[in-house]
Amino acid sequence: MALLEIKNLHVYYGHIHALKGINLTVDEGEVVTLIGSNGAGKTTTLRAISGLLKTTEDTSVMYDGIELRQLRPHQIVEKGVIHVPEGRRVFSRMSVQENLMMGAYARKNRHQIADDLAYVLKLFPRLQERRAQHAGTLSGGEQQMLAMGRALMANPKLLLLDEPSMGLAPVLVETIFDSIEQLNKQRGITILLVEQNAQMALSIANRAYVLETGRITMSGNAQEMLHDEKVISAYLGL
Repeated sequence: MALLEIKNLHVYYGHIHALKGINLTVDEGEVVTLIGSNGAGKTTTLRAISGLLKTTEDTSVMYDGIELRQLRPHQIVEKGVIHVPEGRRVFSRMSVQENLMMGAYARKNRHQIADDLAYVLKLFPRLQERRAQHAGTLSGGEQQMLAMGRALMANPKLLLLDEPSMGLAPVLVETIFDSIEQLNKQRGITILLVEQNAQMALSIANRAYVLETGRITMSGNAQEMLHDEKVISAYLGL
């Protein structure tokens, strides 16, 4: 069953036609990855889903039976669609603990919030060690863990991840992708992943879409696409 169904997604930046009629679905419980080169429209797709960009009137972004285009960004968050943006965007002058609690600002149940905080700190032990530290003093990898942890504190049903491995050392990339798999398999969180590291993304995803200059040019089983000659030559650097 499709948790997210996008039909005819068009986005313009002024006169620039950034997304040209994208259609994609994400079924409940899946990890779906969106790969493509810089400027293809991957980040724009996630921002459109989150309500941060205006789409054309004939676009449909259906999530769990709700048309997201009718909602404001904070209402989309309240429905369980949580976006971890490219570049982490942590609150640099606030502590790790304060950043995490900001993720739960719309929630009321203190016991559930406490349980989720305990889970996040177990998933990312480095954050436990640095709970009182200002977020701006963390390393890039630690800030990525914090951005993901903050998103988890919002109790996501659908997690939108934008370039989680960007700028990270290989050992931290492994850590981040391991955590993505855990969130999907242990917590049942549905994930739409935008990622430049196509090989890593395809290795953990169920399905994949290839985006080129604002259009979907290929889609299918992620494991099969790992061995597709076109994908290998264009995106896997092999």
